[in-house]
Amino acid sequence: MNRAAFISAIAIALLFGVSGAAADDDDARDHERARKALLEGRMKSLSEITEIVKPRLPGQILGIELDSEDGGRFVYEFDVLTPKGKLLEIDVDAATGAILSIEDDD
Repeated sequence: MNRAAFISAIAIALLFGVSGAAADDDDARDHERARKALLEGRMKSLSEITEIVKPRLPGQILGIELDSEDGGRFVYEFDVLTPKGKLLEIDVDAATGAILSIEDDD
C-alpha cells in the first residue's frame, strides 16, 4: 500500500471513529468497506473531496464525518458554520464530490 493510500485509510478510520479493539463489528465492517472503496477508486479521499467542495461551501468547515448508506454509497457530511453564524450539514457524494444536500443543523 502506498503512503497516500495508507494515510487515507487512517483518515477513514478516524472518520468512522474506529479505535482498535474498542471498535464494534459494524464499525470495523464499515471501515473495511470504505478502505476497499478508496483503494478501488470507487470513492475519493477526504483531501480530494475537501479540495473539490471547499470553494463551494458557504463558510468554515467545523467537522466532517463519513457515512455509509444503504446500497454501499459513501457520503461525507460536512458541518459548516456560515458567516452569519448558521450551522449547516452538507452531504457530499464520496465518489464524485457532488453536493447532495444542504440542511440547517441548528
